[in-house]
Amino acid sequence: MIKKLFRWLSGHETHAEVPAEVGGIFSRMTPEGMCGINPKTMDRDAIRRHLATLYKRHNHSAGSLDRAMREEAELMLDAIVHCREKYVDGTF
Repeated sequence: MIKKLFRWLSGHETHAEVPAEVGGIFSRMTPEGMCGINPKTMDRDAIRRHLATLYKRHNHSAGSLDRAMREEAELMLDAIVHCREKYVDGTF
């Protein structure tokens, strides 16, 4: 511990780059908020069209080689499925 403190004070301490985690804000949002759906102002057809557009966009990103983009796309696809089941298919 003293060696680590000394290296830090002398400026020889190397800091490992920590990759940013995708989904920080997504973990605090509702599926409706993530998808941008307001059931009070949108009817069933408008929600269906909006979810279809989002699905096309994020389904394409789910196959990305970039891990961060792929994880974000998976979170969005889960939210899209939840909203589709709730507002379009009526299973909730």
